[in-house]
Amino acid sequence: MLRLITGKAGSGKTAAINNEIRQAVEQGRGRRLLIVPEQYSHEAERELCRICGDALSLYAEVLSFTGLARKASSEMGGIARQLLDKGGRMLCMAQAVKQVSGQFSTFHGASSRPEIQKMLLDALDEMKASCISREALLSAAEEFGGRLGEKLLDLALISEAYDAVLGTALADPSDRLALLAEQIPQWRFLTEDSAVYVDGFTDFTKAELAVLRAVMASGAELTVCLTIDGPDSRNEIFSLTKSSAGKLIAAAKEFSADVQYIKIEKAEDVNNPLQQFADELFSYTDSVFPHDGKIRLFCCESMQAECEQAAAEILKLVREDNCRWQDIAIAVRGFEDYAAVLENTMEEYGVPLFSAGRAPVAAKPLPALISSAYSIVLGGWNTDDVISYMDTGLTGLSRDERDTLSAYIDFWDPDEDAWHSTRDWRQHPDGYGKEYTPETDTLLSEVNRLRRELSSPLLKLQKRSSEAINAAQQAEALAAFLEELSLEKKLDEKAVLLLENGRIREAEEYRQLWDLTVSALEQTAAILAVSEMSAEEFAKLFQLTLSQYDVGVIPASLDVVTAGDFDRMRR
Repeated sequence: MLRLITGKAGSGKTAAINNEIRQAVEQGRGRRLLIVPEQYSHEAERELCRICGDALSLYAEVLSFTGLARKASSEMGGIARQLLDKGGRMLCMAQAVKQVSGQFSTFHGASSRPEIQKMLLDALDEMKASCISREALLSAAEEFGGRLGEKLLDLALISEAYDAVLGTALADPSDRLALLAEQIPQWRFLTEDSAVYVDGFTDFTKAELAVLRAVMASGAELTVCLTIDGPDSRNEIFSLTKSSAGKLIAAAKEFSADVQYIKIEKAEDVNNPLQQFADELFSYTDSVFPHDGKIRLFCCESMQAECEQAAAEILKLVREDNCRWQDIAIAVRGFEDYAAVLENTMEEYGVPLFSAGRAPVAAKPLPALISSAYSIVLGGWNTDDVISYMDTGLTGLSRDERDTLSAYIDFWDPDEDAWHSTRDWRQHPDGYGKEYTPETDTLLSEVNRLRRELSSPLLKLQKRSSEAINAAQQAEALAAFLEELSLEKKLDEKAVLLLENGRIREAEEYRQLWDLTVSALEQTAAILAVSEMSAEEFAKLFQLTLSQYDVGVIPASLDVVTAGDFDRMRR
């Protein structure tokens, strides 16, 4: 049976299913499974544990769709294959493109352009989420013809090549839901006594719908909570959710399952300004809230002023209204634009803040150092590249040493031959015609010591990478470079220093950088192996692989203000 529990936000849908699960737990009636979005799973599990008590784990479980897929694979098989991460998927796409690039009609040059490979990987993800098969692509290509048909043929070709690269040893995370839908009918975990609840979703991908269809086919009772004011709603706000409801009802009819509607009406609170705001936002009337509300609109002259206003309001709530930090949230549209200003402002005002987001690895010091290193050895030792390399702070030179060397090379702009030369640099630090003094000789001696210390690992990287003929050898050359710089130790020392200064988030991010980079290197050597690859091709591909990763941390304390994008905050 399919049950649709509908109602507006805050009407009590979640509370209703939590109470049902509690009653089932108390009576020991079959398994109860609650499926929620990934970012909400921890909060939902805590709430359910609070309601059901210690017996929860015996009869009920909270999982996301991917969590359910992992559970099914662990019990039904499928975990023997190595599951690729984001970087590994990018490498597999590079290998697939290389194998079939000569057959492309549209995506010419994709084998030497990692940015096109990233675009193809994104397209492949869309196809898998929408359950579009290669056969469907071929059929559509034949129907449409022309340039569009050629593109569809290329996508079918790359899809087949990508799956061939995965083989029997590797698994793509985007295939997990398709495998889950196949496993559910034979999975003993779900029986006719089981009940599956789905909460927190606005709509479903076709792959997720396939899983829910399989649940209905298994005979388990399926209950889906949808934020909508009824199955016959004509309100434009709920159009996407209404479409999802229609797809679920169609699937239930296909399996001859009964459909039950449960509409939860939220009691009208004439004193609640937020409720009136939500109800009237798209009603296009002149309705006015009759009481003094808590909705206030501020007009600020800049982003900095907005953040300062928010900090002042938060401090007022904590100091005068006895609020806890954890009771306060900052919701932003386009959080990446606000993040730096917001974090700095809250730190200045003494507001403990946790940013609910993940930062791209590519902007961090270690990937920046790798990027600058390849720019140097492949780009002729440009002075700006060398200075950028030093500015990462991971080269082993102190700030004063970096300033000394930067000033000298910025003045004289040495070419590649000068960096390769074994002879000392003798140009006067102050320019032509200047008198050499003992102080000058001392400074030149220091400059030469620093330039040799800086250039030695780079020169070795340049030699090894130019001699390497395949991806595995290129990976070994880069690994040797990273080891020579003792980067694992430097990153750990940097993390400890940041932790001592109270910069917990940055410290945790530094701790993750080394493991992510090593993982990317190992996967490059394993997946691409003996594929012929120049240093330039490897540099582009490896940097794109690193850009697929991101780093994030959990709050160091539960009592903090949370900040993030509107669409990532369930609050």
